[in-house]
Amino acid sequence: MPDLIPLSSNPSSTPVLLVDTSRSYIDLQECAEQRLNAVRGLLYSLAVMNVTLADASDLRNISEVAHLLTEDACDLARAAHQAAMRELQQAPAKPPTP
Repeated sequence: MPDLIPLSSNPSSTPVLLVDTSRSYIDLQECAEQRLNAVRGLLYSLAVMNVTLADASDLRNISEVAHLLTEDACDLARAAHQAAMRELQQAPAKPPTP
């Protein structure tokens, strides 16, 4: 059964974007990495952009997207950490090696 928690970035009092924390560590980690890679590319583009030619609304939009993606990635990384701890606890004990 899914264990759903809202993303921090939900703008309303009734969350619609949820993370299924019952998913595996690797699934959650891959989603976090996807968002981090996207924001890294976006910020690289901003770093090499000629900001004197950029419109103020463009910079505001880029910073908002970077914030949302980073916040989602942090939520997913926290859920991945919890999944990793859960998977470690559920792993069968290994017999001692001689």
